[in-house]
Amino acid sequence: MDFSGYTFNYDPSNLWVFSYTFSLDNLILPAIVIAISIVYCMIYVLMPYLYGYVILSEQEKAKNEKRQVIKDLVLMNEIQTELEKEIEQSLLNVAMTK
Repeated sequence: MDFSGYTFNYDPSNLWVFSYTFSLDNLILPAIVIAISIVYCMIYVLMPYLYGYVILSEQEKAKNEKRQVIKDLVLMNEIQTELEKEIEQSLLNVAMTK
């Protein structure tokens, strides 16, 4: 290519052809990316706390269930002891009346 005969012509009207026009439509994709990254960071930061809360609540629930079972067993033992005393008393009463 021979550029020796080429002369550059400066036209100031062409400067505005390549100007950037600001539009809100151009912010949709960056806004989506920022929103997704914020949600990801929130999940990344909060997930250990939520997981720990779930584990602790399940352990507390299991502990309460075990306490209830122990209370029921103690109550059943007391009832059994009372029944044995009543049976013993009734047998003594029957033996004394004869």
